[in-house]
Amino acid sequence: MSKLTIAILLLGAGLRTAAFAAERSLWIDEAMVALNVVERCPAELFEPLGRNQGAPVGFLLATKACVELFGASERALRLPAFLASLVGLVAFAVAAHRLLPRSAAHLASALFAVSPHLVSYAAECKQYSGDAAFAAVLLALAAGPLTRLRWLAFGIVGSIAVWCSHPALFVLAGLGISLFGQAVWNRDRGRILALLALGATWLASFAAVYLVNLRHLGHNDYLIRYWAGHFAPLPTSRSGVIWYVDHALAFANEPAGMTGENRIVQAMGLVIGVLGLLVLARSFRAGSVSDGHVGGSVPNCKSEATVAHASGSVRMRSAIAFLLTIAIALIASAHHLYPFAGRLLLFLVPMACLLWGAGAIWLCEQLGRQGVVLGGVLCIWPLIQSVDQIDEPKRAEEIRPMLDRIRADWQPGDRIYVYGGSGDAGAGPAFDFYCPRYDFPAGSVIRGGIHRDQPSMYREEILKLPAGRIWVLFTHRHRDEESVIRSAFEGRGPGQPAMLVPGGSLDLYQSPR
Repeated sequence: MSKLTIAILLLGAGLRTAAFAAERSLWIDEAMVALNVVERCPAELFEPLGRNQGAPVGFLLATKACVELFGASERALRLPAFLASLVGLVAFAVAAHRLLPRSAAHLASALFAVSPHLVSYAAECKQYSGDAAFAAVLLALAAGPLTRLRWLAFGIVGSIAVWCSHPALFVLAGLGISLFGQAVWNRDRGRILALLALGATWLASFAAVYLVNLRHLGHNDYLIRYWAGHFAPLPTSRSGVIWYVDHALAFANEPAGMTGENRIVQAMGLVIGVLGLLVLARSFRAGSVSDGHVGGSVPNCKSEATVAHASGSVRMRSAIAFLLTIAIALIASAHHLYPFAGRLLLFLVPMACLLWGAGAIWLCEQLGRQGVVLGGVLCIWPLIQSVDQIDEPKRAEEIRPMLDRIRADWQPGDRIYVYGGSGDAGAGPAFDFYCPRYDFPAGSVIRGGIHRDQPSMYREEILKLPAGRIWVLFTHRHRDEESVIRSAFEGRGPGQPAMLVPGGSLDLYQSPR
């Protein structure tokens, strides 16, 4: 492993560790997963989760184990995602160096190391970091010659992956079909039989997790409605084609984190990715990919030519596997089995980084010195985002400092109005998670209703509240509900802002007795 690769790994590990060490409050989605983990025994985690959540049972069990060992702290709850991100970081570097020439591998590894969404989800009690990690591990195992030991590892890791990552099945299917197709093309009977056995092992493991856990997720009406716009339509109409274009462009920004929201920049990112795919496919015909030069000349030495051909064959196989993985994910999406959008596509980021590395280096060769600038720009944008997100996380909802303030300034007779506290909205889930730590007096918590379609109901609800001092707690605000609620409280008596935090605010109102 070169010094540059080690430096890249240290950079990626440092970013992930900094995000993990920040120990910010759980935001609403994390809180809902955490409540399921903390309130249930391990056997109950195999059952459908409450609060309209869905997560792989392997991830839930790992999180439960950390809670049992270290307590229900933020770091314990986020530890599985953090450790998975570190494993994925190393596995991706291995895959990149097996599939790409050195310069392309270094660039791809750097892109993966500084990817902002990979960094941010490494410090969240959510499963998406594990999705990317398992994809990277499977890519590393499939890259290069499959020895007997690697076949065994491939079978074991694949069987475990479907329990820990929902989209791991797509990656396994893409890799498995491409390997099988190559074996059939080469008429390699031994490999065909081995792949059939491998596929049967994976399918048996998936069938088990489907029967005991996964089948319930497809019947959650709330999740189906929530992701309604992200199930793939047939590309037979203008609107269908636009859907695919929009989602392809959006992927370059989130979750890939390679571009901003500018459509032209997103399109450029996709072009580089397509170039990378063509480069991988071309390397098979070219017969060699020299160190730092994709698509070089065929060596004269017969043994080197054989190695080059085998290397090109692996790259071609990988290119086919990437396309198959995307196609299978889209088929699942078309059947309303898996939304094709946002954080749910984090498992595709390892493949995208490999393609961007290959495509960008090819462009560098064509552009000369200007290509070096291109490579730098590709890494600078996600690196800046990653550093910024450590200081100011996009999904920050710092409820804990506000609860500390309430507890410190509490007076007899005080009450707390929790925005959205009667359901799985607003500050409700995070308050439910943290409330036991503060021991607020019985009857002092007022759980606000959820009246998304009838804002006037907020006013009616607040006018009926008892007189006295009321702390009003906001996180995970929705549209203009905060201003409606504030206006209703101001109509009861004077108030003042008590605290403003990332993703939340705290007000104190005094209504006449």
